Amino acid sequence: MHFVLSYDLGADGTRRAEIEEKIQTIINKYRNVKRLTTFYIIHVGNSLEWENIRSQLTNLSVEIPERLHFIMTPLMDGGKYNGILLEGQWEEVNAITNMD
Repeated sequence: MHFVLSYDLGADGTRRAEIEEKIQTIINKYRNVKRLTTFYIIHVGNSLEWENIRSQLTNLSVEIPERLHFIMTPLMDGGKYNGILLEGQWEEVNAITNMD
């Protein structure tokens, strides 16, 4: 199963890098692919893992004084993303959406 995470972060420079490192710590426990500035496709094994990510991001949003808004799609099986990316970037997108 996979889902999309996208966020807006009201921080710049060093502070933005610090917060994004915390976001990476949360999602890097799972296979993920970043294809746009703050657009990730994340593979999880079940809904509890999805909820764990949602909960940790919510806690981070509350902890920091900067604005962190995010959207997580519902879990999906299979499917196909469409759009325009650089050559060679679709292989990993397609691989992560077809994992068991």
